[in-house]
Amino acid sequence: MNQPKSHKDYKPPGLLRPSVNPEVIMMVCTAGHVDHGKTALVRLLTGCNTDRLKIEQERGLSIELGFAPCYLGNNLSVGIVDVPGHERFIKNMVAGVSGIEMAILVIAADDGIMPQTVEHVQIMQLLGVRRGMVVLTKIDLVSREQVERRIQEIGEFLIGTFLEGATICPVSSETLEGYDNFYHTLVDAIKKITVARRRGVFRMPVERIFSRAGFGLIISGLPVDGSIRAGNEVEVVPGHVCGRVRGIQCFLRDATEGGYGQCLALNIPDFNRKPPERGDVLCQPGYLREATIFHLRITPVPGLKKPLRNSEEIKFHTGTIEQSGKLYLLGEEKSSERGEFLGTVVMNDAIAAAIGDRFIIRRPTPAETVAGGEIASVCEGEERPRKSELLASLQSQFAFFEGCSPEDNERLELRVEYFLITERKTGATLKEISIALLLPEEVIRELLPHLMEKNRIISLSPGFFIHADSYRSCINEIATRIRRAVDERGALSLTDAELRQGLTWNDALWALIEDEPSIKDLMQRRGGRFILSVPSAQLQISEQEAIERIIRIYEETGFESPRPDEIPQKLNLPADKTEKLIEFLCNAGCLLRLERRVILSYSSFKRAEEAVVRVIQERGSLNSGDFKYVLGSSRKYALAILDYLDYIGVTIRIGNERKLAPDYQKKLI
Repeated sequence: MNQPKSHKDYKPPGLLRPSVNPEVIMMVCTAGHVDHGKTALVRLLTGCNTDRLKIEQERGLSIELGFAPCYLGNNLSVGIVDVPGHERFIKNMVAGVSGIEMAILVIAADDGIMPQTVEHVQIMQLLGVRRGMVVLTKIDLVSREQVERRIQEIGEFLIGTFLEGATICPVSSETLEGYDNFYHTLVDAIKKITVARRRGVFRMPVERIFSRAGFGLIISGLPVDGSIRAGNEVEVVPGHVCGRVRGIQCFLRDATEGGYGQCLALNIPDFNRKPPERGDVLCQPGYLREATIFHLRITPVPGLKKPLRNSEEIKFHTGTIEQSGKLYLLGEEKSSERGEFLGTVVMNDAIAAAIGDRFIIRRPTPAETVAGGEIASVCEGEERPRKSELLASLQSQFAFFEGCSPEDNERLELRVEYFLITERKTGATLKEISIALLLPEEVIRELLPHLMEKNRIISLSPGFFIHADSYRSCINEIATRIRRAVDERGALSLTDAELRQGLTWNDALWALIEDEPSIKDLMQRRGGRFILSVPSAQLQISEQEAIERIIRIYEETGFESPRPDEIPQKLNLPADKTEKLIEFLCNAGCLLRLERRVILSYSSFKRAEEAVVRVIQERGSLNSGDFKYVLGSSRKYALAILDYLDYIGVTIRIGNERKLAPDYQKKLI
């Protein structure tokens, strides 16, 4: 590309439209302080004036988001979002950055780093932008020495941010000095980005609503997930009014479909009578619900002088939403700079947002960005759990997903698991899983076979699923009921109604449990009754209570379980009687004696067994020295588990390595 002598001779790449329409592969945003040259830079790149409003053109000030397609040659195309730089329009800036893959931070050489430069970098960091570059504009207004000083200042300012070490390109939009280098740097950076595939249901925060003669209502915005086709139905949330998409434009060009990573305008005449508002969300019908209470993982901005206080009034921004509410801190009375913390925001009015959505928190007076982060949980009702329970639940959730990328298959599988473990312990239909996770049914159908192969999910019947751990808990619940009936009442049989009392389980779950070998050992159906045959009938009630305490001890201690000779003191029972009870539990399958002094609960050993199988499947083999780190336990327990798996024929030992034995699936406990 030859450098023109002035911008008057220059023909922007954005006007060099290819013969075919390339797909817009990602969104790139410009950000920076007001009047630092963002819009002029976009005009050079695309040939478009993104200041479309008359007041913007008269004042030379961007107010609304500006959108333009940018054609970069070789069938490469991206969408440019020009965000307002003025402090009063931060809510529009937040909306423009949501879902962005790359940022261009624009800083004027004559002004240098200004307040909105700082705030825009903070917002982009908090909203999860991770790639970008810097353009130092207006270099024709300052000396070469000033340009060098600005480059050094900017490099120091960006240390500790997502732009640390980013390329800084000096450019003049008037003389076009440095533009050639900027253009090629931008193209090279975009080519290196792999856009994560977003597989959720279609969701698009409403940015702008207007009418066009002959078409009716047009709604524009940047989808945060999924895709949409002409003819599909969408729902406005809040409000839950549905309409059909009659036409789609992607960056002012007609299209048959569009989605995440593109700027869309949807023609939906059905909404003419009751148009949505900015801040509403368009979604696939039946999936999204509005809420007023959200539990958050929060990161404060660096150098926050006045910490966030409990019950503080705040402005909450996510997508195109700006809503007032109160922030309640979990576990502390005020925030600190030490890092992320947990909180709950209670909105004044219900909004449509989902788990995983990024947000910004601002103070209304004085107006400033103070924090941001990710929505961890949505509370659809008005009741909140106790703070201690909520903290424990959130921390357990974070630990469950630790180390997974937001959109990789492993995390999607874990989301299915976590929902079934925590929300639907007795199983859920395919549709219920799909709606809860905002994932299309076809994605759930793709994930479930992998989970079933790993023995994490069980199919109870076509279209109905339960987590393996939950299923074992259900089995244990029924086994406990049977033993209690025998021990406490001396019952020899139970009716179907007696066994199911208080349990609203799916019939498919009951059928599978009835056919479970461990349950068939305890009872046999005879018409409408179950005939009981339980060895525990010989135990006294006091012994049954001791048994329940032993089970609880081994369940709670997991892979740090006590030695058998430590149990008598914990229960205040004679050693011979305690050993008898432990032996009974081992025979009943509640406990497993791996060796003389190592006993685990059934559920703990099952988790270890599943971990061994998973690691060997992933790596090809398992080193015995590494297994203690997989368990998070000591060498004693790791070796005992591995030796026992060798003994029952699940694994084969080759030196210090373990491999899966032939037909190992048949040997799993």
